[in-house]
Amino acid sequence: MSAARRNRIKEHKQTVDRSPFPWLQLAFLLLLAAAGSVWCWRDGPELCSWSVAAASALGLVLPSLAVALVVSPDERRLGLGLLAAALVLSKLGSIGSPYLLPWGVAASMLALLFSPRYALLSLLPLVGWTAPLLGGGPTLSALVGAATLALVAWRARTAKDLLLGGVAGGVAGAVIAAVLWPESGLIGIAAALLCGPAAAFITWAEVPAVERATDRTSPLTLVDLLSPSHPLLERMRAEAPGSYYHSRDVAALAEAAARSVGGDPVLATVGGLYHDLGKLLRPHFFGENQSATNPHEELSPSMSKVVLASHVKDGIELGRQYGLRGDVLQFVATHHGTSVMRAFSELGAKQGLGEDEFRYDSPLPDTKETAIVMLADSVEAYARGKDRDDIPELVERAIEDRRRDGQLDRSPLTLAELARVRRAFARALQGMSHRRTRDFPQPKELR
Repeated sequence: MSAARRNRIKEHKQTVDRSPFPWLQLAFLLLLAAAGSVWCWRDGPELCSWSVAAASALGLVLPSLAVALVVSPDERRLGLGLLAAALVLSKLGSIGSPYLLPWGVAASMLALLFSPRYALLSLLPLVGWTAPLLGGGPTLSALVGAATLALVAWRARTAKDLLLGGVAGGVAGAVIAAVLWPESGLIGIAAALLCGPAAAFITWAEVPAVERATDRTSPLTLVDLLSPSHPLLERMRAEAPGSYYHSRDVAALAEAAARSVGGDPVLATVGGLYHDLGKLLRPHFFGENQSATNPHEELSPSMSKVVLASHVKDGIELGRQYGLRGDVLQFVATHHGTSVMRAFSELGAKQGLGEDEFRYDSPLPDTKETAIVMLADSVEAYARGKDRDDIPELVERAIEDRRRDGQLDRSPLTLAELARVRRAFARALQGMSHRRTRDFPQPKELR
């Protein structure tokens, strides 16, 4: 899983902002620094000395700018918002105890939605801000506890995993506080212990709101989307069963291929399950859902092309209605790219229409996972019902057709990775099409 997340992070880093210096972010940081550094709480609220306030403000601003300049705009916006939340929570918490610093809220959220690297980097401004104000003991305790929670949250797939990570973070922070006895005191140890579970609970409660704000899906929600009881999957089973079982097979192929190239298998599986959800609006126009009649027999090739192409846009709109985020809907948008509808193109050629008249007008896949789902969609159609021994050749032909047609031009998949994808597809398809051995004992009535 670590390799999968690392590759997802690498692809995401290709979108790092190249815009001019973020002056608005600088102003926001300066405001945070001023608000968080000018007063301290000892026996009551009091103004900090100018040297402490200046050191605290610089400790916040300089690391924040360094991090902001090397991350993408999405990461930067969320990171600054979480930094502000961490400052407010920490300032309020320090009134009760200097060890009550729930930095894990920011760190765990960034680990869930982006990467553990960014989560750990986000702690540096908090360290620089806190050390002059509260000293090294509370700072070290909060750092260790939040880092522990972030590393567990990175691998969390359920709310239980996240909350257990909070417990681990609280214990880690409390151990540091205990080492610093008697400076920390019983209240300090208890406060450090409380920080982890409290931060994990706040993170879990805020995941839906942050997903809406960033248009990204956390691993916790991705796992929920895999459930057969999800309303969209239930609708597909009832209203477009052929498309549902096709999507299920595509998801299985995508998962195997994503694992083979270090992609994110959970995201690829979800993308495969939902890539064809637009067929729900007109299921009978798609071959896998037809029984006796084919409505395309009464339409011109050009009209059939319009009807079929609309399932991409319909799928995006339907997905939005059901709360799917942009990183899942990108599979709906890109799974055909600009490929040609061959059957209708051949019919259109008899009417003097060119091949390009029958292309989808959709974006090309630009991540490993979206490219894999596009290929899995094509491969599943090629290999459906074919003999097991013919599958490797069919898989190679399907992938090569897409590559020659330029559908992988924006994909980060290398030729070596495509070879691994091809082998993963072949193994998975051969497993799906296995036959019972002849010498397997059978009851008389089945012979």
